[in-house]
Amino acid sequence: MAVDFNDSTSRLEYLGEKLDDLMDGINVNYGKVLMEELVRRLEHTVSDFNDEVKVLINSLKANKPVEDTPKTPGSESDEAVEGGELSEFERRLDELEKSHK
Repeated sequence: MAVDFNDSTSRLEYLGEKLDDLMDGINVNYGKVLMEELVRRLEHTVSDFNDEVKVLINSLKANKPVEDTPKTPGSESDEAVEGGELSEFERRLDELEKSHK
């Protein structure tokens, strides 16, 4: 069975089928209510996740031009890198890597 995960209707049908299989063992009185609540929560979770990913991607796109701008010679950050000094973030990252070894 090929599922088009890019299509929301196809995804919902697929999840519905899988959840129906899982719910077969649950009491008939509660199965439908539980299934509806589970699908509602899954839809909400997926929607929230998609919104968060969109915000992150837009943030990355907004910050990309700043990273692409050429640095002026003799700027403070160039001197620190050339002098062998690490930024605060790089020092913390090194400490974390050492502690996990």
